[in-house]
Amino acid sequence: MSKIINKFLILTLLFSILFFLNLTVANSHQDLKIFHTAHPPIVCKPQSERSFDEKFLCKDKLRRHKLCTLDAQCAILELEKLRDEVTSLKNKIKNQDPINCNSLTFSHVALENASMFKDTSGNSKVISKVKKGQKISFVGPTEKEGWIIVVPKAKVCNIGYINESYVGLATKVSTAKKEAPKIKSNIKITYPKWKRVNELIVLESSGFFEIDGFVNKDQGINKIIMNYDGNDEEMILGSDGSFNGSLQIENTLDVRITTFKNKKQIGKALVFKVEVE
Repeated sequence: MSKIINKFLILTLLFSILFFLNLTVANSHQDLKIFHTAHPPIVCKPQSERSFDEKFLCKDKLRRHKLCTLDAQCAILELEKLRDEVTSLKNKIKNQDPINCNSLTFSHVALENASMFKDTSGNSKVISKVKKGQKISFVGPTEKEGWIIVVPKAKVCNIGYINESYVGLATKVSTAKKEAPKIKSNIKITYPKWKRVNELIVLESSGFFEIDGFVNKDQGINKIIMNYDGNDEEMILGSDGSFNGSLQIENTLDVRITTFKNKKQIGKALVFKVEVE
């Protein structure tokens, strides 16, 4: 009888230990402060500071469509940054706070007289009226199809929503009756102007800016990818080979633009730097 009791006590003790371990390991979250202290904030370790082994591991993971811990941390921080920026923009629209006009690039225009709204609906409050030909800064897309965030150029620049059908590239409007420029290589940037052709673009101020250009349609190019800050963005190609991209800069950006015919890369990638004066 005593042997059975001893075995029972041993088993009870083992189950208690296993339960405690499971509780501390499986539920190890910063909210369970009793068993686990709060996690330290994550940081993004830039490529320039990574060791050869770290770069090799991350590159190998990416090749297999996975993210290494370092890249994942950078991606999380970038998503948080973008989320905060989107929240800030939405608050500016909601509160109708003015925008610093000098921080924007106005490379779009209004194609017709239109209204800019407080929400992605024609039934929402009208923030301002936009006149045909008025310069516009494209800020970004929205979750609702057909609506974009813009800032019309005015004495006081306000941000709001407008139906994308009323907005077009200024370069397209001014060259609507002209043919696309002749391109010797696979790609050509037409805006902003080069400080050093195909090497360096210098902007007057930080903030949102746009890149316009054309690809060589004679080479069968039907896809264009722009990479900056580690992000890949597929840009929309016009029937004339024109494209446009909207970026944000604080000090410097390394940009790579690559052209494709289906999945095959066409020509060399255009690699250049963008800097703020």
